[in-house]
Amino acid sequence: MNRLPRASTALAVPVALGAATFPSLLPAQPVAVGVLLVLSLLVVLPLVRRVAGPVPRLTGRARQAAVALGGALTAYVGLLAVTTQDTMRARIGMAPLSTTDGLTALGTAALLVGAGLGVRAAWRRRTRWSRRGAAIVTGLAVSTFAPASAQAAAPVSDQVLLAPSGVGAVRAYAGLDDSADDAARARIAVDRLRAAGGLDRDHLVVAIPTGSGWVNPEFVAGLERRFGADVATVSMQYDTRPSWMAFLLDREGAVAGARALLDEVTAAVDALPEAGRPQLHVVGESLGATAGQAALLAADASHLRETVCSTFWLGTPGGGRTGLPRETVAANVDDPIVHARPALVLIPSDTDRPWLPVVSGVHAAADVVASLAVPAGAGHRYGDDQPTRLRTC
Repeated sequence: MNRLPRASTALAVPVALGAATFPSLLPAQPVAVGVLLVLSLLVVLPLVRRVAGPVPRLTGRARQAAVALGGALTAYVGLLAVTTQDTMRARIGMAPLSTTDGLTALGTAALLVGAGLGVRAAWRRRTRWSRRGAAIVTGLAVSTFAPASAQAAAPVSDQVLLAPSGVGAVRAYAGLDDSADDAARARIAVDRLRAAGGLDRDHLVVAIPTGSGWVNPEFVAGLERRFGADVATVSMQYDTRPSWMAFLLDREGAVAGARALLDEVTAAVDALPEAGRPQLHVVGESLGATAGQAALLAADASHLRETVCSTFWLGTPGGGRTGLPRETVAANVDDPIVHARPALVLIPSDTDRPWLPVVSGVHAAADVVASLAVPAGAGHRYGDDQPTRLRTC
């Protein structure tokens, strides 16, 4: 009987499991569930023990009953969580949870707990080598389970605009390897656009990329399926960091890059005979949408606003827009980049989604990390159907 867990522990586990698997915008990723389970236990267990403090510690049959009740509640909460998560996954076209997913979540939790216990033991011993070992264990745990960024920096050679179009459309791109100067890089992009005949097409799309310089290949494919060879797409890299990092550390750099490209493109379009000018469209996704909007709304950007035919923003952080004519905004209902906000920690959302104070805010942060680990059309991923909504003049 002494090998049984304390009653408070047995009763805290289902509460922590419920908090770790509470439904949010997106289906929970197994690694995230493991991390959240450990965090929840760290918060819930002390609370339960504090509440139960005045109560004498249970022993004998009472302890056995409490442990059995905790086990039954844990099984029920786990089954409810799996059912809820599978329903969410089915709605967006993801496969049901597997045994591997469950083992991944439990393994993550076990590794974090083990790392934490190792760090605590090493710190108590306070020897030089034990502290080093604790640091190594902690580093391995963090590096193993640190989430991949939503849009990792891809090599420039992988960018879709450097690959030939299957329908004869024009694609032009300039990366940071071409020049470190925004203006010079914008000129290179437009020179390549001009040399490929892009200024002769009826539709010219300026794609403001994400932080790493990524341009959505699905959107480019949709554009070329809609307009065929009569469309040209031009873009320019302004950073090598993922969008979330560039957004936090150098948002102005993204705006400056977007403005340099728009200035260069509009100058090239304005230099053409009026009857031969293409319709100019500006498209931005994620940080690219934020940068494009800021560039167009600048006080000295009236010539840009007059030249641009239409704008299209996909997954704008915070849901921003410009209010310009022929503007289109795409935002998936479960896109945390658009809909999640820090206030969810204390204030319910204005939707019918379930909400718990603090818990929903933490899950929103986890959703942001996993916003691209879903099929197209969900989360922060937008598919090749979107270009059909692009407005023309």
